Amino acid sequence: MSNSNKQIESMRKVRFNSIWLVPLIAILVASWMLYQNWSSQGPVITLIASNADGLEAGKTKLKSRNVDVGRVIDIQLSDDYENAIIQVRMNNGTQQMLRDDTQFWVVKPRVGRAGVSGLGTLLSGVYINMKPGEKGELKTDFAILNQPPLSTENDGVRLILSSKEGSKLEIGALVHFRGYEVGYIEKVGFDAKKREITYQVVVRSPYDALVSSNTQFWITSGLAFKSSASGFEVRLDSLETLFSGGITFDSPAGQSTGQVIDDMSTFRLYPSKESADNNVYKDFINYVFLFDTNVSGLIAGAAVEYRGVRIGTVLDVPFNGISAEALSSLDAPYIPVRARIEPQRLNGLGTSDAISLERWHQLLGDRIDKGLRASLKIGNYVNAAKIINIDFIDNPSPVTLSKLENYSLFPTAAGGFDDIQSKVVEILDNVSQLPLSNTFEQLGRTMEEANETLRQLQAVSKSVKQLLDKSETQQLPADLSATINELNLTLETYQANGQIGRPLRENMVSLGRALNELQPLLRQLRENPNTLIFDSAPRLDIQPKAAK
Repeated sequence: MSNSNKQIESMRKVRFNSIWLVPLIAILVASWMLYQNWSSQGPVITLIASNADGLEAGKTKLKSRNVDVGRVIDIQLSDDYENAIIQVRMNNGTQQMLRDDTQFWVVKPRVGRAGVSGLGTLLSGVYINMKPGEKGELKTDFAILNQPPLSTENDGVRLILSSKEGSKLEIGALVHFRGYEVGYIEKVGFDAKKREITYQVVVRSPYDALVSSNTQFWITSGLAFKSSASGFEVRLDSLETLFSGGITFDSPAGQSTGQVIDDMSTFRLYPSKESADNNVYKDFINYVFLFDTNVSGLIAGAAVEYRGVRIGTVLDVPFNGISAEALSSLDAPYIPVRARIEPQRLNGLGTSDAISLERWHQLLGDRIDKGLRASLKIGNYVNAAKIINIDFIDNPSPVTLSKLENYSLFPTAAGGFDDIQSKVVEILDNVSQLPLSNTFEQLGRTMEEANETLRQLQAVSKSVKQLLDKSETQQLPADLSATINELNLTLETYQANGQIGRPLRENMVSLGRALNELQPLLRQLRENPNTLIFDSAPRLDIQPKAAK
């Protein structure tokens, strides 16, 4: 065989060597796996969020009904640095879920209308949830919701509630009727002109039939602590309202059901049930009460009572509607308080035989002429809460002023405690005006005269004893001698160590000591007679001076 034939034969053996099949098969398998991976992947969608808190590229999952349907592959800032751009690779076969009404939101621990949710993410991590769309065209760009979407499964009525008081409630907070969940807050806004927080709430069907024109709404804070003239009150609602708050509604007791309301009707949202109850009464008479005593403990919302029956509500303490010039023209420094008399508390709500406001004006004017007066009264001695008490008094002073700057005045009188205080002060003033100094000086002179008399009696007793010891006296008749002896015994009892002289002397010494101890008290009473009732200012300790 020639050399050329041998070379051709060797080249054929190298070309068809089986070892080259291994990398060829590996390339074919890798290509097939790449094709399978590419064919099994779904589209890449873009999610826009205000922030990417808790999200991580390559780790955060996208779920729908707790099934993995994608994964976050990239997170970047937008060109204007205002938002986070999140790229998500969807699984194959999920293209039909990406429509105009598809919704995305981040699942993390939160407190909402469904209670405490997302606690599982404490271990598994934050993920993105998806509500598949059903309407509209296919799309790949979406905005992530700040809150989970609210359910719109049930029909109902939508209402607008306006609040000037209380704290802001969040979207999704519950709406209750007598503790039963019937709706939720759908939107929250703020009216800058009226300075009111507005809530759009949904009351689901069939509970929307409970809402009428007479319905009242108020905020339930979950935990409420109240201190008033009635005492202390602690109220605890459900755990959901304890964390997120809520709204409760009901119709006032004793009032008619009211008329059927339309969708998007407007109601006022009160800060508490007590505030809602106090605003049920639409007919009232406003009065201004002028008090010349301490009004501490009287607050807005306190009761106005007649012999223990509530007939009104305090509105402003103090009332600033009267000018300082008008107040300075009065004969005393009065503090104005505005309150209203609510006749419907006595008439009843919606009764046909109710007395008109004009007739109530006449009745109150007639009773004022007969001695009806208002005074401050302590309703609760634990917290010193006060109320306005209206009652008849004996020998009332005549009413000299019925109006002040177009405000009707209700005449006032001193209350029971104030009357006692004024009498005690009057007694102390009378005591301070007594001539106590002259009395004690005269008592001191009397004690000196008593001491002098005792000394004189002691001298007489000594002289009589000396007389009896003389021989001439002993020669006197027996009767005279006995009389002198009895006189001597009598005088000895008045001496310093006698049966009468010793107690008398001790009493005089004790009286003198007591008078000396009373001198600081008498001096303090002269300077400040009220120290018998009120504590005097504590004396400060003498501060040592530093060495120079």
